[in-house]
Amino acid sequence: MPKSKKHQSLLRNSFNFPTFSGLPDEPENEIDLRYYDNGPFGFKPGQHWCFLGEIVESIGLVRVLLRVKDKDGQVVTVGLYTDDRGQALAPQIKEGHTVAVLYGEQHGFLDMSVGIRVEDTSNIKIIPCSLEQLLKASDDVATLRKGQPRRCGSCGKEENASDNTHLRLCSRCRHTPYCGEDCQKKAWAAGHKANCKALVGVRWFTERNWRTFHDWFNF
Repeated sequence: MPKSKKHQSLLRNSFNFPTFSGLPDEPENEIDLRYYDNGPFGFKPGQHWCFLGEIVESIGLVRVLLRVKDKDGQVVTVGLYTDDRGQALAPQIKEGHTVAVLYGEQHGFLDMSVGIRVEDTSNIKIIPCSLEQLLKASDDVATLRKGQPRRCGSCGKEENASDNTHLRLCSRCRHTPYCGEDCQKKAWAAGHKANCKALVGVRWFTERNWRTFHDWFNF
């Protein structure tokens, strides 16, 4: 059963984290009033948004072009039109990893295809986990914030001050609690190594206010 909008985790929010079909068009073509406000000095963003897609393949020799799959399963092209044509980012690119593009817009390329054109390197980031892992990590963070009791990420023991059970958070993701070093080692080998990267990726997004625009975000 799909989550209600009220209980959606941050990255499942389809407004601030839209699929490709939900992205605004480029302002020179049409002003999307969902994302832009008309102020005394012209239009400016009213909220922040970020496109998320899982890398399917990397193409292009002179310029890095990524084929990515969004939350709806649609595959689109992300073209890196940065000064270095995406070469600095190339070592991080791997199939199955997630690309995040701040303020992405629907762009018409010369070959008549439609995708996302990235001109500023500070607007794009590669997160070393799948899109599914990233979304699940977002769900996990949202669940913890609802006030659920903390449980060890390995043995499941619940934190309880009355019997002096205190859990320590993973020092990297600062999300998953453990009874101690033994439980943390077991969890790391059992899969937390991959989940930890996703949780670290989610933390960057949860530390920001996406609903109010004061200045541009950048990675």
